[in-house]
Amino acid sequence: MEDLDQLVRRVDEDRWLASRFAPENVRARLIALYAVNYEIARTPETVSEAGLGDIRLEWWRSALEEIAEGYVARSHPALAAFFATARNIDLARTLMSITEARAADLEAAPFATWEKLERYIARTARALMWAATESCEATISTAEQHRFLDCAARAWGYCGLLRSEAHWTARGRSFLPEGASRDEMLARASAAYAEAKTLSRTLRAAAFPALGYVTLVPGYLRVLARGKNETALFVRQAALVGASATGQI
Repeated sequence: MEDLDQLVRRVDEDRWLASRFAPENVRARLIALYAVNYEIARTPETVSEAGLGDIRLEWWRSALEEIAEGYVARSHPALAAFFATARNIDLARTLMSITEARAADLEAAPFATWEKLERYIARTARALMWAATESCEATISTAEQHRFLDCAARAWGYCGLLRSEAHWTARGRSFLPEGASRDEMLARASAAYAEAKTLSRTLRAAAFPALGYVTLVPGYLRVLARGKNETALFVRQAALVGASATGQI
Protein backbone atom coordinates (compact mmCIF):
# COMPACT_ATOMS: atom_id res chain seq x y z
CA MET A 1 0.00 0.00 0.00
CA GLU A 2 2.89 2.40 0.56
CA ASP A 3 3.66 2.54 -3.16
CA LEU A 4 0.01 3.23 -3.99
CA ASP A 5 -0.14 5.86 -1.27
CA GLN A 6 2.75 7.70 -2.87
CA LEU A 7 1.16 7.33 -6.30
CA VAL A 8 -2.11 8.89 -5.13
CA ARG A 9 -0.20 11.64 -3.37
CA ARG A 10 1.54 12.48 -6.64
CA VAL A 11 -1.45 12.30 -9.01
CA ASP A 12 -4.42 13.19 -6.78
CA GLU A 13 -2.93 15.23 -3.96
CA ASP A 14 -6.10 16.92 -2.72
CA ARG A 15 -7.98 13.67 -2.18
CA TRP A 16 -4.81 12.27 -0.64
CA LEU A 17 -4.63 15.20 1.80
CA ALA A 18 -8.25 14.71 2.87
CA SER A 19 -7.65 10.99 3.38
CA ARG A 20 -5.07 11.83 6.07
CA PHE A 21 -7.98 12.62 8.41
CA ALA A 22 -9.19 9.01 8.29
CA PRO A 23 -8.20 6.11 10.56
CA GLU A 24 -5.50 3.91 9.06
CA ASN A 25 -7.82 1.14 7.86
CA VAL A 26 -10.22 3.61 6.24
CA ARG A 27 -7.33 5.52 4.70
CA ALA A 28 -6.17 2.28 3.04
CA ARG A 29 -9.63 1.83 1.50
CA LEU A 30 -9.64 5.39 0.16
CA ILE A 31 -6.16 5.09 -1.31
CA ALA A 32 -7.07 1.86 -3.09
CA LEU A 33 -10.26 3.44 -4.42
CA TYR A 34 -8.42 6.52 -5.68
CA ALA A 35 -5.67 4.43 -7.23
CA VAL A 36 -8.18 2.47 -9.29
CA ASN A 37 -9.94 5.69 -10.26
CA TYR A 38 -6.63 7.17 -11.42
CA GLU A 39 -5.80 4.14 -13.55
CA ILE A 40 -9.19 4.42 -15.25
CA ALA A 41 -9.08 8.20 -15.67
CA ARG A 42 -5.64 8.26 -17.26
CA THR A 43 -6.71 6.06 -20.17
CA PRO A 44 -6.65 8.88 -22.77
CA GLU A 45 -3.01 9.61 -21.89
CA THR A 46 -1.95 6.00 -22.40
CA VAL A 47 -3.35 5.37 -25.88
CA SER A 48 -2.77 6.82 -29.32
CA GLU A 49 -6.32 6.38 -30.63
CA ALA A 50 -9.85 6.08 -29.29
CA GLY A 51 -10.23 2.42 -30.26
CA LEU A 52 -7.29 1.42 -28.07
CA GLY A 53 -8.77 3.46 -25.24
CA ASP A 54 -12.03 1.55 -25.54
CA ILE A 55 -10.09 -1.72 -25.23
CA ARG A 56 -8.27 -0.48 -22.13
CA LEU A 57 -11.50 0.71 -20.51
CA GLU A 58 -13.14 -2.62 -21.26
CA TRP A 59 -10.25 -4.39 -19.52
CA TRP A 60 -10.91 -2.34 -16.39
CA ARG A 61 -14.66 -2.82 -16.60
CA SER A 62 -14.26 -6.60 -16.91
CA ALA A 63 -11.70 -6.75 -14.10
CA LEU A 64 -14.03 -4.84 -11.78
CA GLU A 65 -16.99 -6.98 -12.77
CA GLU A 66 -15.01 -10.07 -11.77
CA ILE A 67 -14.35 -8.55 -8.34
CA ALA A 68 -18.03 -7.63 -7.93
CA GLU A 69 -18.93 -11.23 -8.70
CA GLY A 70 -16.56 -12.52 -6.03
CA TYR A 71 -13.53 -13.52 -8.09
CA VAL A 72 -9.98 -12.74 -6.95
CA ALA A 73 -8.61 -9.52 -8.43
CA ARG A 74 -6.46 -9.62 -11.53
CA SER A 75 -2.75 -9.02 -11.13
CA HIS A 76 -2.62 -5.25 -10.75
CA PRO A 77 -1.52 -3.36 -7.60
CA ALA A 78 -4.54 -1.05 -7.50
CA LEU A 79 -7.04 -3.85 -8.07
CA ALA A 80 -5.33 -6.07 -5.50
CA ALA A 81 -5.43 -3.27 -2.92
CA PHE A 82 -9.09 -2.55 -3.63
CA PHE A 83 -9.98 -6.24 -3.34
CA ALA A 84 -8.06 -6.55 -0.07
CA THR A 85 -9.37 -3.42 1.65
CA ALA A 86 -12.87 -2.67 0.33
CA ARG A 87 -15.53 -2.50 3.02
CA ASN A 88 -18.11 -3.50 0.44
CA ILE A 89 -16.83 -5.34 -2.61
CA ASP A 90 -19.97 -4.27 -4.48
CA LEU A 91 -18.35 -0.82 -4.77
CA ALA A 92 -16.61 -2.40 -7.75
CA ARG A 93 -19.88 -1.83 -9.60
CA THR A 94 -19.62 1.90 -8.90
CA LEU A 95 -16.14 1.86 -10.38
CA MET A 96 -17.51 -0.04 -13.37
CA SER A 97 -19.97 2.79 -13.92
CA ILE A 98 -17.14 5.32 -13.74
CA THR A 99 -15.24 3.27 -16.31
CA GLU A 100 -18.20 3.36 -18.68
CA ALA A 101 -18.61 7.13 -18.23
CA ARG A 102 -14.93 7.72 -18.97
CA ALA A 103 -15.51 6.62 -22.56
CA ALA A 104 -16.56 10.25 -23.09
CA ASP A 105 -12.93 11.27 -22.50
CA LEU A 106 -12.00 9.58 -25.77
CA GLU A 107 -14.44 11.56 -27.88
CA ALA A 108 -13.30 14.50 -29.99
CA ALA A 109 -16.41 16.69 -29.72
CA PRO A 110 -17.13 18.90 -26.69
CA PHE A 111 -20.13 18.24 -24.47
CA ALA A 112 -23.17 19.52 -26.34
CA THR A 113 -24.98 20.98 -23.32
CA TRP A 114 -24.53 21.74 -19.63
CA GLU A 115 -26.92 18.88 -18.88
CA LYS A 116 -24.70 16.38 -20.68
CA LEU A 117 -21.61 17.69 -18.91
CA GLU A 118 -23.35 17.47 -15.53
CA ARG A 119 -24.42 13.90 -16.30
CA TYR A 120 -20.76 13.07 -16.94
CA ILE A 121 -19.73 14.73 -13.66
CA ALA A 122 -22.43 12.80 -11.82
CA ARG A 123 -21.14 9.50 -13.21
CA THR A 124 -17.51 10.29 -12.39
CA ALA A 125 -16.81 12.80 -9.59
CA ARG A 126 -20.11 12.22 -7.78
CA ALA A 127 -19.90 8.45 -8.06
CA LEU A 128 -16.39 8.50 -6.62
CA MET A 129 -17.52 10.73 -3.73
CA TRP A 130 -20.34 8.32 -2.94
CA ALA A 131 -17.99 5.32 -3.01
CA ALA A 132 -15.55 7.17 -0.74
CA THR A 133 -18.26 7.93 1.84
CA GLU A 134 -19.24 4.27 1.82
CA SER A 135 -15.59 3.40 2.40
CA CYS A 136 -15.62 5.72 5.42
CA GLU A 137 -18.77 4.04 6.79
CA ALA A 138 -20.57 7.38 6.44
CA THR A 139 -23.45 6.31 4.23
CA ILE A 140 -25.28 9.04 2.33
CA SER A 141 -28.96 8.46 3.05
CA THR A 142 -31.09 11.61 3.25
CA ALA A 143 -32.34 13.78 0.39
CA GLU A 144 -30.24 16.69 1.64
CA GLN A 145 -27.10 14.54 1.74
CA HIS A 146 -27.71 13.35 -1.82
CA ARG A 147 -28.24 16.97 -2.87
CA PHE A 148 -24.93 17.81 -1.21
CA LEU A 149 -23.19 15.21 -3.37
CA ASP A 150 -24.81 16.66 -6.49
CA CYS A 151 -23.59 20.18 -5.69
CA ALA A 152 -20.18 19.18 -4.36
CA ALA A 153 -19.47 17.05 -7.42
CA ARG A 154 -20.42 19.85 -9.78
CA ALA A 155 -18.28 22.35 -7.88
CA TRP A 156 -15.29 20.00 -7.88
CA GLY A 157 -15.89 18.81 -11.44
CA TYR A 158 -16.14 22.30 -12.91
CA CYS A 159 -13.11 23.39 -10.93
CA GLY A 160 -11.12 20.40 -12.17
CA LEU A 161 -12.05 21.05 -15.78
CA LEU A 162 -10.99 24.68 -15.49
CA ARG A 163 -7.68 23.68 -13.92
CA SER A 164 -7.02 21.17 -16.70
CA GLU A 165 -7.78 23.61 -19.52
CA ALA A 166 -4.29 23.26 -21.04
CA HIS A 167 -4.63 19.48 -21.03
CA TRP A 168 -7.94 19.57 -22.91
CA THR A 169 -6.65 22.17 -25.36
CA ALA A 170 -3.57 20.04 -26.12
CA ARG A 171 -5.90 17.21 -27.07
CA GLY A 172 -7.75 19.51 -29.45
CA ARG A 173 -10.95 19.45 -27.42
CA SER A 174 -12.88 22.11 -25.54
CA PHE A 175 -13.77 21.35 -21.92
CA LEU A 176 -16.74 23.74 -22.21
CA PRO A 177 -20.20 22.86 -23.52
CA GLU A 178 -20.95 24.29 -26.94
CA GLY A 179 -21.52 28.05 -26.76
CA ALA A 180 -20.49 28.32 -23.10
CA SER A 181 -17.80 30.54 -21.65
CA ARG A 182 -15.06 30.03 -19.09
CA ASP A 183 -16.60 32.74 -16.89
CA GLU A 184 -19.91 30.89 -16.94
CA MET A 185 -18.23 27.74 -15.70
CA LEU A 186 -16.52 29.71 -12.93
CA ALA A 187 -19.88 31.12 -11.87
CA ARG A 188 -21.52 27.70 -11.91
CA ALA A 189 -18.72 26.22 -9.82
CA SER A 190 -19.04 29.03 -7.27
CA ALA A 191 -22.83 28.63 -7.01
CA ALA A 192 -22.59 24.85 -6.66
CA TYR A 193 -19.99 25.21 -3.92
CA ALA A 194 -22.11 27.73 -2.00
CA GLU A 195 -25.04 25.31 -1.95
CA ALA A 196 -22.81 22.38 -1.04
CA LYS A 197 -21.34 24.35 1.86
CA THR A 198 -24.81 25.01 3.28
CA LEU A 199 -25.81 21.37 2.90
CA SER A 200 -22.58 20.03 4.39
CA ARG A 201 -24.06 20.54 7.86
CA THR A 202 -26.13 17.39 7.23
CA LEU A 203 -23.06 15.17 6.87
CA ARG A 204 -21.59 12.93 9.51
CA ALA A 205 -18.08 13.92 10.63
CA ALA A 206 -16.88 10.49 9.48
CA ALA A 207 -17.48 11.60 5.89
CA PHE A 208 -14.86 14.36 6.02
CA PRO A 209 -11.90 12.24 4.81
CA ALA A 210 -13.99 11.28 1.77
CA LEU A 211 -15.28 14.76 0.95
CA GLY A 212 -13.15 17.34 2.72
CA TYR A 213 -11.16 18.26 -0.36
CA VAL A 214 -14.24 20.10 -1.69
CA THR A 215 -13.38 22.85 0.81
CA LEU A 216 -10.50 23.74 -1.52
CA VAL A 217 -12.81 24.87 -4.33
CA PRO A 218 -13.02 28.60 -3.34
CA GLY A 219 -9.23 28.87 -3.23
CA TYR A 220 -8.91 27.30 -6.65
CA LEU A 221 -11.60 29.55 -8.08
CA ARG A 222 -9.77 32.63 -6.83
CA VAL A 223 -6.53 31.66 -8.56
CA LEU A 224 -8.37 30.54 -11.69
CA ALA A 225 -9.96 33.98 -11.94
CA ARG A 226 -6.41 35.36 -12.02
CA GLY A 227 -5.35 33.04 -14.82
CA LYS A 228 -3.52 30.48 -12.64
CA ASN A 229 -4.58 27.00 -11.58
CA GLU A 230 -2.65 26.05 -8.43
CA THR A 231 -2.69 27.07 -4.77
CA ALA A 232 0.20 26.51 -2.40
CA LEU A 233 0.30 23.25 -0.48
CA PHE A 234 0.39 24.95 2.93
CA VAL A 235 -2.70 26.99 2.01
CA ARG A 236 -4.61 23.83 1.13
CA GLN A 237 -3.40 22.06 4.26
CA ALA A 238 -4.54 24.98 6.43
CA ALA A 239 -7.96 25.03 4.75
CA LEU A 240 -8.42 21.32 5.36
CA VAL A 241 -7.35 21.52 9.00
CA GLY A 242 -9.77 24.40 9.56
CA ALA A 243 -12.66 22.57 7.91
CA SER A 244 -11.91 19.34 9.78
CA ALA A 245 -12.65 21.08 13.07
CA THR A 246 -16.33 21.12 12.14
CA GLY A 247 -16.36 18.13 9.79
CA GLN A 248 -17.96 20.35 7.14
CA ILE A 249 -16.65 22.13 4.06
